[in-house]
Amino acid sequence: MGALEGRRVLVTGASSGIGAAVARAAADAGAVVGLLARRADRLAALADEVGGHAAVADVTDATAVTDAVDRLVRDLGGLDAVVAAAGTLHLGAVGETDPQRWREVFDVNVSGLLATAHAALPHLGGGSSFVTISSMSGRRVPTAAGGVYAASKHAAHAVDETLRREAGPRGVRVTTVAPGFVATDLLAADEPGREDVRSFRERMHALGLTPEHIAAAVVHVLGLPPEVCVVEYALTSTAQQA
Repeated sequence: MGALEGRRVLVTGASSGIGAAVARAAADAGAVVGLLARRADRLAALADEVGGHAAVADVTDATAVTDAVDRLVRDLGGLDAVVAAAGTLHLGAVGETDPQRWREVFDVNVSGLLATAHAALPHLGGGSSFVTISSMSGRRVPTAAGGVYAASKHAAHAVDETLRREAGPRGVRVTTVAPGFVATDLLAADEPGREDVRSFRERMHALGLTPEHIAAAVVHVLGLPPEVCVVEYALTSTAQQA
């Protein structure tokens, strides 16, 4: 029996990176998974791979998220856990950045998280879990160029603290998973030709944990007894620490 045998787990941001790794790890641990993301082709391929269910939606569209979550809950026959893994990152100092970039970061990392929670909470009962993939930048501001991203992740931590007060009394466990560098393609589509972005991406891949490391942490949290709630799970690679 896997650690999550028979559990019904919904993952947002599931088409790549940490979200896809969580979906695979949860399925390997015995869960049946529901996958939510924007990229239909990747989502369908992953659903076929893990034997899960897929619903295409952009987390910045609250109505679409609610419809997708409701559909996945019907397909899964209920809901035991949500992993909110959708996220985005843009680099740039406040005084040098197009304000549209700020909106994109907050729309996904904060409004998208709120939309996911709003849609999922009515389906979560005692012993269930809501896990947010945040960042160690949610507790500090590492650089000026990462300040807007850090602000969005500070907000994500605040959302989770709010959810603990809102849903915790009825037994919903809310956990913030806060990694340091992770070797993903989060910056792959950012502005071409920017040396700072290229350098940062190289550092992420050279020093970062893998998405599978984060997925293992999530499965560990989800597999704990229902009377145990991990409030925050912060982790970094030893290379970044050094």
